[in-house]
Amino acid sequence: MNITIHRGANQIGGCITEISTENCKILIDFGCNLPGNPTEELTERQISEIIGETDAVFYTHYHGDHIGLHHLIPSNIKQYIGTGAKEIMLCKYDTLNQFGCYNKQIKTIQNMQPYYAQHRIDVSDKGEIFVTPYFVSHSAFDAYMFKIECEGKKILHTGDFRKHGYLGKGLFPTLEKYIGEIDILITEGTMLGRIQECVVSENEIQQNISQILKEHKYVFTLCSSTDIDRLASFHTACKDTGRVFLVDEYQKKILDVFSKYAGKESPLFNFKAFKLINFKAQNVRQKLISEGFLMPIRINSYHLVKKMLSIYNDEKSWLIYSMWGGYAEDNKNYTIESVRNIKNLFGTRVFNGTKDGVHTSGHADVLTLRDVCLSVNPRIGVIPIHKDKNTKFETLPNLSKYKIFHEGNTTIENISISIQ
Repeated sequence: MNITIHRGANQIGGCITEISTENCKILIDFGCNLPGNPTEELTERQISEIIGETDAVFYTHYHGDHIGLHHLIPSNIKQYIGTGAKEIMLCKYDTLNQFGCYNKQIKTIQNMQPYYAQHRIDVSDKGEIFVTPYFVSHSAFDAYMFKIECEGKKILHTGDFRKHGYLGKGLFPTLEKYIGEIDILITEGTMLGRIQECVVSENEIQQNISQILKEHKYVFTLCSSTDIDRLASFHTACKDTGRVFLVDEYQKKILDVFSKYAGKESPLFNFKAFKLINFKAQNVRQKLISEGFLMPIRINSYHLVKKMLSIYNDEKSWLIYSMWGGYAEDNKNYTIESVRNIKNLFGTRVFNGTKDGVHTSGHADVLTLRDVCLSVNPRIGVIPIHKDKNTKFETLPNLSKYKIFHEGNTTIENISISIQ
């Protein structure tokens, strides 16, 4: 067996993991670099070399740093993703297609194969590599980790995950019931470099948002349009305070997908929103001025927000900045100017991220990373990915007995491990 980390061991995002035997090969995730990453994107030649004789590609979720290069995979190679995640991607690219040409991406997504939680897939029909997905809580809807069985060994690839989301309570019961002890753990380590960052639960965020809405009538929130937990926090806060949960057409489409897959048994994720078509219309103005609103916006919403601020001005509007703080910093590789421009519209009337308890990471805090490792007790060792170059998994407490694999080549128990 060969395990190759083509990308991700020394950077957050851009993840590509290969697991192969003599006759079968899979890739887990095929992501592009995150904005601000100074490393050049893979060339066509590099992509072709990585793909090689791949039998299938499995995506943990739909974030671009895990799936962004999907359209460069040859059409004869099967690509697998969750059914809900597939619909979210189609919503995204159908919208983008109005402003550019994304037909190749759309066609590739349409041809993706679905996988289902706890349903084992025999990749080559020869019994060489089996992949079983299990649901995880993440800031993306319909995200999964994978149990990979190969040559008598059991590998867990966690993808991106966390415990402090609404559905995070299922993490350890899933590990105990379905995974058990394993041979190799391939795990994300995003928060290894943010040990001091305050990690609050989504429940706490919802309570903080409710308090903000009690005190302020007009509230915009800059956030991810596909973070189901955060949007559920906003939606619940609006119901609790009588504010209008106001969304544009694209956001409404995303919420409809969430509601479709949540079903009636999950009321937290059944969204009822007021779709904004014309914010100048008299009946709309009357409703919003009377009831107040919370409106999720995106980084391209500057002109819309500016116009709305000029009309809904009987009270000052506030912004909830519910994204990673780095995007709003000065003169960094990862600075997003459109984020800074939107924040500047509100001056000092901004509730800021983790500082004000209106944002939390989509990734596991360091104690959860440690506890996952202890739970699955990887006999051979741990391969950390999706982490900054200078962070070390072995700095976590109580893990001294585990071998941690770093950059380079290792052969152990007939397994060739290459970390690039």
